[in-house]
Amino acid sequence: MTTTPATTLRSEQPARPSEDLAAWSAILRGASDGSVLSSEMIAFCTSGLSVVMAARGSNGRPIAGLALAARADAGVLRLMLRRPANVALLDAIAQGSAVAATFTRPRDHSAVQLKGRAGSATPADAEDMAALATQTAQFREVLIGMGYSPAFSALYGTYQVQEIVTVPLMTERAFVQTPGPGAGSEIRP
Repeated sequence: MTTTPATTLRSEQPARPSEDLAAWSAILRGASDGSVLSSEMIAFCTSGLSVVMAARGSNGRPIAGLALAARADAGVLRLMLRRPANVALLDAIAQGSAVAATFTRPRDHSAVQLKGRAGSATPADAEDMAALATQTAQFREVLIGMGYSPAFSALYGTYQVQEIVTVPLMTERAFVQTPGPGAGSEIRP
């Protein structure tokens, strides 16, 4: 029997919130600085994942948007996103809204949500663009491996260099968002 790419990259079983919570909590217990943004968390968040961001508009309603990649810089996650597709989100951030960013690994739905304050959007620099190119390629390959068409997978991470902005997220709290019982639990040491 031949193995197709879809069965190669898909997990035998979806991730479980309780297992993710236990693993992340153990990592935090081992962290020396008490930050939720451990090297393991950074590695997860920068590994070519689906990234959904949310903020609250001036009317109190939620505003969601998509980021394409993230890069750690001096203890801060820099989230790269397309300005034209995220105008309302960027406006809410500029008005001082708190921000949540959910990072999801498609093949098993393991997910983490980071919450905190975001700084002003700035044009992406060369390091941001390198991370963006790497992570969108990783995400595209995962989607193809799961059985999505190359054309669809390529469109998901399409961008024009001049439209990319970076939003720094000062992470204050982290939550497991892997679907199932226990989703939404705060990650604590």
